[in-house]
Amino acid sequence: MQNYVITLGLLVALCSSASGQVKPWLPWFGSDSCENGVCSSIFPVFNEDDDSPTFDNCEEDDEDGTCLSPVTATPPADDSTNEEDAVSKIKDFEKEAVEKAVGVLKALGFNPDEEYNPGQQRGGRLFAGGMLMQAAIDQALAVLRIFGYNTGAQINTIPQPEPAVFQVQQSALLVNTQPAVIISPTAARDTNLPNYEPCRGGEGLCTSAKECKNIGGVAGKSIGKCGNCVGCSVCCQFVTGCQGITDKMITYFQSPGYPRTDRSNEACSLTLNVRDEVCQVRLDFIDFEMAAPQAGSCSGVDNFEIINTAQPGGVFGPGQSKLCGLNKGQHVYMPVKPGNILIMRATTSGVRNIPLARLDGTNRGLSGDTAFRWNARVTQIPCEAPGARGGRSLPDEKSARRIPSHYRKLLAPDGCRQYFQESRGRLQSFNYDGKSEVLLNQNYAICVKRPARSCGMTLKALGFSLPASAGCLPGNVPAETVDGVCSLCCTSSEGDSPGVNYLGVSGYSDGASVMTPIGQNYAVNQDRYFFCGAKLGVTNLMVTRTKGPLLLRVRTAGNYWEQVSCPDGGCLGFLINYDVDTGTC
Repeated sequence: MQNYVITLGLLVALCSSASGQVKPWLPWFGSDSCENGVCSSIFPVFNEDDDSPTFDNCEEDDEDGTCLSPVTATPPADDSTNEEDAVSKIKDFEKEAVEKAVGVLKALGFNPDEEYNPGQQRGGRLFAGGMLMQAAIDQALAVLRIFGYNTGAQINTIPQPEPAVFQVQQSALLVNTQPAVIISPTAARDTNLPNYEPCRGGEGLCTSAKECKNIGGVAGKSIGKCGNCVGCSVCCQFVTGCQGITDKMITYFQSPGYPRTDRSNEACSLTLNVRDEVCQVRLDFIDFEMAAPQAGSCSGVDNFEIINTAQPGGVFGPGQSKLCGLNKGQHVYMPVKPGNILIMRATTSGVRNIPLARLDGTNRGLSGDTAFRWNARVTQIPCEAPGARGGRSLPDEKSARRIPSHYRKLLAPDGCRQYFQESRGRLQSFNYDGKSEVLLNQNYAICVKRPARSCGMTLKALGFSLPASAGCLPGNVPAETVDGVCSLCCTSSEGDSPGVNYLGVSGYSDGASVMTPIGQNYAVNQDRYFFCGAKLGVTNLMVTRTKGPLLLRVRTAGNYWEQVSCPDGGCLGFLINYDVDTGTC
C-alpha cells in the first residue's frame, strides 16, 4: 500500500506544487491553495475586454491589491521551438499521469463499468483494503477527471500502461492473485505441498483446480474447498479405473461404471508406485460386493487380489492374498518399502451369486444377484517427511511436525493387518455375512489402539464359528483328551483334526463376578488364549486383562476342513463387539 501512496503523491505533485506555484511549463495552470494571504485557482478566468486573466476567488472589497493579478510564470520567449517543447512536455505529463492513475485503478480491481459513489465506503471483495484503498481510488479518478475522463466508457478507451511497473507493486494488495514468492530451501522443506495434504478427513488431497482435472488417466473430482498448501484451492478425489497407474497419496480404485454394478468378464487392476517416504499403505473398502468363496477359497469366483512386493508370501497368510464376498467397511494395512510396487487386481466374470442376494431378482440393498462392484480408497502413509533421508524408522519430533497429522494418526503398529483406533467398535473376519465360509490360509493380527490407563478389553461375540475337532467343537472347553492324550483345542493338525484354526486372545474371565477384599471383581475362570468351535468361550463373552498391546490373532488351516468339523450352519468366521476397559488392573 505504501507504493500506492507514493504513486498518488506523485500524481498530485504533477498536478500542482505544495507551495501553490505553477509549473513553469504550464502557464495556464494555477493552484487552489492560499499562502501568505495570496490565493490562486486552478482555472483562470479571462475578461472578454481584457487579455489579462483574473481569478474568480478574489473578494469584491479587496483593498490591498493582492488579487489584482495572478501569480503566473514568465511566459516563454516567442519562439516556435520553445512552444513545441512546452506542448510536448504537457502531453508527456498528461500521458504519464493518466497511465499511472489507470494503473492504480486496475491494481485495486476497480471496474469503470460499475456505478461508484466517491466518499462512500463499500464492502465486498474488491474493497477489502478498507478506507485507504477507497481513498486511492477517489484520488485516481480525480486525476482522470482533470484530463476530461469523466465516465466509465471514456476510461475504458485509455491505452493500458505497461504492466511491468505495477506487477510487483500490486502483489501485496491483490486478494485473489497469487504473488510471486521466493522460498528458501529451509522454508520449502517446511511448506505444505500440493497433492500431499489430506483434506475432509482423508477423503481427498488438497490441490489446485488444474491438477484436479483428468491428468495421466487419473480423473479428479472436486469435493470441496482447500487452501492449506502452496497453490491449492480444492479438495480433490483422484479416481482410477482399470489398468490405472498412480503414485498419489490418496487414490480411489473403482469398478467399471461405479456406483452401478457390473457383470462383465475382465481383469481390472491398479498399480501403485510407493513413494520413498512411505512405510505403510492402508486399503479401505468403501464398497465391496463379489461372489462368496467356495470351499474357503476365492480362486474360483470373482475376487480382489493384492500383490505386495514387500509381502511375497501373501498378504493375509501363506499364499493368501485374495478377497471375495462382502467386505464393505473392512480395511487392510500393508507394510511397504521405498520403490515398492503394490498391485490391486480384480478378476471378474459376473456368473456367481452375490451373498445375501435374492435369487428372485429382488434387490435387498445389495447390487443384485450376480453383479459385482467395489470402491477402494488407497492411502499411502509416510513414516518420514517428503524428501527426508535415512531409514524407515518413526520420525523424530522435528520431522513429525512436517507430516500431516492425518497420516500420523493412521500409522499402525508393526505387524498389524487391521488397526482400530476407536475405544469401542466391531471386529469381524473377512467376507463375514452370516452365511459364507471363512477363508483358508489366514494368519494375521488385529490391533486395537491402547489408550492411556487402560487394562484390557471386553469382547462380546454376536457370531462365532470356526473349525474344531469333535471334542472342542462346542467352544466352551480349552482342551480335549483323545486316546489318553490331552491337547489344546484349536492347535492340533493330527488325526481327524481340521488343522490349526483359532481366534487368539488373552482370556481372563467369562464375565462372572466374585466378591474380593477390595470389592466385586471378575472371576478368573477363562484363562485361555485359543478359541474355536461354536462359541467364544463359555458364554460368548470374553474379558481380557493386559497392560500390553491389545491384539487378536486370526489363524485358519491351509487345507479345507470337512463339514463335520464345523458347528451347525458352517464355519462362518466371527462378528465381535469390543470395548476397551479403562482404569488400572
